[in-house]
Amino acid sequence: MHIGLCSPHWPPGNGANGIVSYVAAVRDHFIAQGHDVTVISQRAVYSGDGSATLLSLPEERPGLFGSVLNRMSRRLDRSPGALSDIGRTVAREIQLAHRLKPFDILEMEDSFGWSAIVGRTINVPVVTRLHGPHFLKPVKARDARQKRADRSRCAAEASAVRSARLITAPTKAIMDRTCENSRRDPNKPAAVIPNPIVIPENAPRWELSGCERDHILMVGRFDYWKGADTLLIAFERLLQTRPQARLTIVGPDLGIEVIPEHRIGYDAYARASLSPATRERISFLGMLKPEEIAPLRLKANVTVVSSRLENLPYVLLEGMAIGCPLLCTDWPGSEEIIDDGRTGVLTPVGQPGEMAANLGSMLANPELAAALGAAAHSHCAQTFSVDVVGKQLIDFYDTMLKAAA
Repeated sequence: MHIGLCSPHWPPGNGANGIVSYVAAVRDHFIAQGHDVTVISQRAVYSGDGSATLLSLPEERPGLFGSVLNRMSRRLDRSPGALSDIGRTVAREIQLAHRLKPFDILEMEDSFGWSAIVGRTINVPVVTRLHGPHFLKPVKARDARQKRADRSRCAAEASAVRSARLITAPTKAIMDRTCENSRRDPNKPAAVIPNPIVIPENAPRWELSGCERDHILMVGRFDYWKGADTLLIAFERLLQTRPQARLTIVGPDLGIEVIPEHRIGYDAYARASLSPATRERISFLGMLKPEEIAPLRLKANVTVVSSRLENLPYVLLEGMAIGCPLLCTDWPGSEEIIDDGRTGVLTPVGQPGEMAANLGSMLANPELAAALGAAAHSHCAQTFSVDVVGKQLIDFYDTMLKAAA
């Protein structure tokens, strides 16, 4: 089977993104199982042997007559939503890659509704993967232009989901809410298949004896969606009862949007929102490589995922894979990943008071935290390992290809 996979960045080191992590995991598994895989990313195709081929896209027609034809072509194209021009470029890239070496099946993300444009350009099954539909994002302050862009994007993504031949989602919650929102026919092919993770056999495991008590870790962007502000307020409250606690934050500093179109970075936000004593107990390390993050997970007593919305984040799977005690906000679908009180602790989204209380309870009961981490590792190996998930994907592809034939 020749499988096409779309990725916003490639190779993986070129960008930190959950979609890239997903594509990297399934690509290697598919190749190991004897399938041919091509990754399409930013005007290039990457073959299974690692070689790259640049895609030379035809330029728009030059001259006055060409300009008229270009405008007519765009008017005839009814592709909805924001960034449809980029979607058409992506579709041309995939169409050219398909001509170079025909796909049997292609999988791509749902973002901006581009999969609908692609589905009209190649005559093979296109799987739309629900990596994070925009309509699910919680409401926050937006100006008029941003609201128009949000409505346009949500409409485009809903249209793409509604018309897609095949869709998959990492959780049932994401699948159900997206299908309901887009009014997708429930009889059309769909499958809930989680994101996979590679679990090396000899990778170090988290151990209570090796961690630093009262040390808390967050790995993720410093921004509104990852809930960095919630965690900072919760940590300041935690210090009232556990003054010895420490917090380490790892990730790019994109800033908290305090008003529409205006963000402030970590330093400015911390000075404005936290006491000097609290700031002294926080280490903000910025971007680190995966090999630099791994030791921090082993040292931390608790790893926190404070996001306002996720689908099935790799930061959570990476912690589960090595047995870290985990505290996670309860966005839709989180209960399908974390069994509250058995493989981790769930805490309400955007509620720093309850997050502080849950953190205090986990730090005060280290043996319980250790038991949560051990159960998380076992559950991850049984449910989210690439061998388990990869087989589910291939079985789904096979079934869909036989039905199409």
